[in-house]
Amino acid sequence: MMWLDDGSNETIMANTTNIGIGGLSVTLNQKANLGTKVDIQLNFSNPATSFRCKGAVVSCLPGENKIYNTGIRFEPLDEIKAVFLERKISELLRLTQKGNN
Repeated sequence: MMWLDDGSNETIMANTTNIGIGGLSVTLNQKANLGTKVDIQLNFSNPATSFRCKGAVVSCLPGENKIYNTGIRFEPLDEIKAVFLERKISELLRLTQKGNN
């Protein structure tokens, strides 16, 4: 969910292009203003789990075909969420490296 400047909110779908412990990069089909607050839900598979946190837009650059490359910084994560995310990122890196061999 994205909170808009007028105080309203909107649910939008995004494609994650990169993720780290501090935030993520996504592609959006609309521009997001810097500082826009977002409620993030990431869905992982194997096993199926979701991860929710809050963040803010820190960059939004126009790309091709009216797509915006958007950087989102997570708000500070509690220890449980940080450990969960670190493990999921490690799993994704292992799968990526395995697929490249």
